[in-house]
Amino acid sequence: MYKVGVYFGRFCPPHRGHLYQMIQASTKCEKLVVVISDNKPQTEKICRADNLPTITYQLRKQWISQQLQDMDHICVRVLDETDIPEYPHGWAMWSERMRQVVPEKIDAFFVGDREYDHPLHEYFPEAAIELFDPSRTRYPISATDIRKDILNNWHYILGPARPFFAKKVLIAGTESCGKTTLTKCLAKLYNTSWSEEVGRYYARDYLGNDETIYTDEDFGRMAYLQAEQDFHALRTANKVCFFDTDAVVTNYYSELYMGHRNKLVEAYINPDKYDVLMYLTPDVAWVDDGMRLNGDQSRREMLNDRLLTMYREAGFGDKIVFIRGDYTKRLNTAIEIVDGMLNLQQK
Repeated sequence: MYKVGVYFGRFCPPHRGHLYQMIQASTKCEKLVVVISDNKPQTEKICRADNLPTITYQLRKQWISQQLQDMDHICVRVLDETDIPEYPHGWAMWSERMRQVVPEKIDAFFVGDREYDHPLHEYFPEAAIELFDPSRTRYPISATDIRKDILNNWHYILGPARPFFAKKVLIAGTESCGKTTLTKCLAKLYNTSWSEEVGRYYARDYLGNDETIYTDEDFGRMAYLQAEQDFHALRTANKVCFFDTDAVVTNYYSELYMGHRNKLVEAYINPDKYDVLMYLTPDVAWVDDGMRLNGDQSRREMLNDRLLTMYREAGFGDKIVFIRGDYTKRLNTAIEIVDGMLNLQQK
C-alpha cells in the first residue's frame, strides 16, 4: 500500500466516474489527496460556452468535500493553474505547483488517461502511475458531456453538485391565487422537492396567531427561515425545484403590516437564484381560509399591481411568466413551461 497518493483533475463538474476512481485509489494508499486544478479564465470560458454559470473551484471543492466528508484518509486541495500555460503545455510549472500543494512525498498518481504517463514519469520519477478504467467502461461519461446535456446526464452528477444545476421555479402572487396548491401539484408531478411559504404560518407558530404584533425583526427572521427552507428543498431536488414565494413577498407583507419595506428582508432578494418566476394573477375566486384579509376584487388588483412592481424593481422582469385562467388552465400552463425547461417531449 502507498503512503500518499494523488488523484487530480478539473472536476467541472465532479461525477460518479470521478468518485469511482477516488474510492478505488483510496483503497491503495494510506492517504489520498484529491487535487482540483483550476484556471479561472479557462473555467469561465468553458462554462460560458455551455451556457452555465461559472463552476468555481470553491464550488467544486465543496461538492467533493461533502461527498467524501466521512472518509478521513481522503483530503481535497486546490492547484491554481491560472498563470500556467494550458495543457498539454506547462508541465514543468504544473509539477512545481503540485509539489507545493502536496508537500508530502508523493508515492503514486492515480489517473484515468494514458497520456499523463510520460510527463508524470518525467517530473515525478519517484512516483508510481496507476491507471484506472481509461475506456470509461463503468461510467461512460465525461465532465464535458455532462456540461453539454445536464438534465439527461443527471444520474451521473454527484449529489452535492445537483442543486447548482437544478432548474429553479419561483411561484408567486398575492393572496388566494393558488400558489401553494400549484407548487405542491408541480412538485408531485415532477417527483421532486418544494419549499412552502414560511410567512403563511409564522404568526401561528411564533406570535400566538396574533398578526397585530409583528415587528421588523419578525420579517427579517421570516426571510431567513424561508431561505433556509429553500436551501434544504434544493438539496433533494430532482432536476427541478419549486419555491412558494420568496423575500420579495416577505417585503410586500412588511409594507402591508408595518407600513415600510425591510432592510433585513431585502438582503435575501436575489433574482439570480431562479430560472423563472411563475406569477399568478388574481383572476380566480378569493377563498377565505381564515388567514386572508383582502377579498375585495378592486383591492386584490391594487395589491397585485404593487407586488408585481416590487418584482420588477428587484430585477425579475425578464423572468416573469404570467399564469392566468382557471385552476386547470393554470396547471397546464405551468406544466408546459416546466416541460420546456426540462426539454421533455409530449407523447
